[in-house]
Amino acid sequence: MITVRFTFSTAEARHAMRYMVLRSRAPSLMLAVGAGMLAVGLATGRAVWLGVAAAELLAWAGLIALIPRMGLRSTGGEQTLSFSEEGVTASNAGGSQRFPWDHWRVWRRTGDLYLLRGAGNVFTFIPSRALGSADAEREFREMLQRRVGRR
Repeated sequence: MITVRFTFSTAEARHAMRYMVLRSRAPSLMLAVGAGMLAVGLATGRAVWLGVAAAELLAWAGLIALIPRMGLRSTGGEQTLSFSEEGVTASNAGGSQRFPWDHWRVWRRTGDLYLLRGAGNVFTFIPSRALGSADAEREFREMLQRRVGRR
């Protein structure tokens, strides 16, 4: 069993929020719609299309800039995650929950954070510093590779 306890730093919380925003459907759709309107505006030369496209793209840029900052009002307090061959248990001051390994679809490392992405667009981030040592990090990565597989 591997157990980690951590509180996100401001930089880690901002990185996690930015990662989620850039990979969520609504902001991606917003960017695609803005780019599509810009293409129509450029192809037709109509100012109204260009104006609406500019507004859409500015709103997208604002969303990408503001949401990670809004998430920094709290770093969420101490988190505890335990990884065993049976699954993952996550707990914090609000309670705890257990997830079987088949809940997790993909894992990857992004910067100094590990990401477990689960069903229903659940994002779980773990700072690599929480693993404590190179040996613990290697054991963690091997468990993820065995139980989740895809990277």
